Amino acid sequence: MYRDVLKTGMAASALVLSVLAAGVRAPAQERREIELTAQEIVARVDRILSYPRGEIKGKLLHILPDGSSTVINLKGLIAENDFLFTFSSRNRGDEFRVLYNQGGEDIWVYSIHAQKLFRKMDVDKYDPLLGTNFSFIDFSNADYQANYNAVITGDAVIKGLNAYRLRLDPIFKGGSYGRLTLYASKRDYVPLRIDFHDNDKVVFKSIAVAKTMTRGGRIVPVRYDMLDLRRGTVTILEFFGFDESISFDKTIFYHQRLGENG
Repeated sequence: MYRDVLKTGMAASALVLSVLAAGVRAPAQERREIELTAQEIVARVDRILSYPRGEIKGKLLHILPDGSSTVINLKGLIAENDFLFTFSSRNRGDEFRVLYNQGGEDIWVYSIHAQKLFRKMDVDKYDPLLGTNFSFIDFSNADYQANYNAVITGDAVIKGLNAYRLRLDPIFKGGSYGRLTLYASKRDYVPLRIDFHDNDKVVFKSIAVAKTMTRGGRIVPVRYDMLDLRRGTVTILEFFGFDESISFDKTIFYHQRLGENG
């Protein structure tokens, strides 16, 4: 009988220990699941934000607080990991060619009027593009998943739509963005809004996907609204021309060729 009691006690103790151990493991497992889920959401956001291949046309409308505005036209040639944009205005014609290599990680700028080539590195990537609210790195479409650690911080309602709220902390420090807050639609993972924080974690600008279309079985953003809270300016980016049938020589994505015919 003593042996039976001893066995029963040992079994009970083992059960308690297993329950406690499961309790200890649960938070860690939950944290891992949340992190994986966050990275998966960001990966889907990246896919939506990726440029369609071929030729795209659009414009940037930059609006000042007094209501005056500037229009910048753009044309992009898009390959899998390389993008070449030409920016022009009515008064000055073609002004800049901006080349993005390695999925937007490597940025080259050619000033057509000055006939000079620049490589945007480190903090220079955050310079404003032709005085608009978009920086060179904003236009790069470099993957958020590859450059930020993401954590789900809750839920939100943006424009009447249910959204995930995620905190994105940069993997590599030293840039002008100390943190991003991403609001992704729960329905289709469209980034409804992204808030940009400075290195003091203060929001200083935000971008919203204002309009999308379905093309080739995927969601494609066709209008972005970028608000600079410090300057009170708004830049609207619209894409209105897509040609996936166009072919081009891949050597146009060599930075050494940016000055040709310029």
